[in-house]
Amino acid sequence: MFSSFLKSVLVFNRSQNQAPNFILVYALIALAWHNQFFITLVVFSGSFSEKLAQALTEHSFQYGTVLCLTILFFILRLAFLYLVNKTDNFIEADEPIEAKIGSDQVFTENKDVLRLLALLEDTKAELAKVKARETAAQTDKNATINKMLAVQAELDIAQADIAILSQANEDLRAKLSEHA
Repeated sequence: MFSSFLKSVLVFNRSQNQAPNFILVYALIALAWHNQFFITLVVFSGSFSEKLAQALTEHSFQYGTVLCLTILFFILRLAFLYLVNKTDNFIEADEPIEAKIGSDQVFTENKDVLRLLALLEDTKAELAKVKARETAAQTDKNATINKMLAVQAELDIAQADIAILSQANEDLRAKLSEHA
């Protein structure tokens, strides 16, 4: 598996146009990375040797970082071109899709979809049951509220009757105490 991958990468690399010169890319990245080095050479006053000494002491030149960035640039470029080439070859091939994706991925019956549909039907049944229970609970709640309101109305009427009877009783007692 790895040898076929390595072989395909090597064949691809040979078939590509020439990459930019490694030293040129390294120099461009170094210039971009260390622009302060050159600014110090221009701004600092004195002889060239003093300017160079000042620039070197002020800004340490990071060779390893620039080298890693250059290598990363080339690796990313090759990976991008390799992926573009592979996708172009994949799209342009006239083979049926089963040959492209491999026999292990070809399916005649997708059991996952059937299980998902069965789960969906079960969920719909559960949802219908929950809705029925919710409707029943709402009806029970409304009936209970109506009963409570009826009892509250009866209680209010009874309290009003008690208040009237209490007032009549006080009036009768007052009349009794006047005649006695």
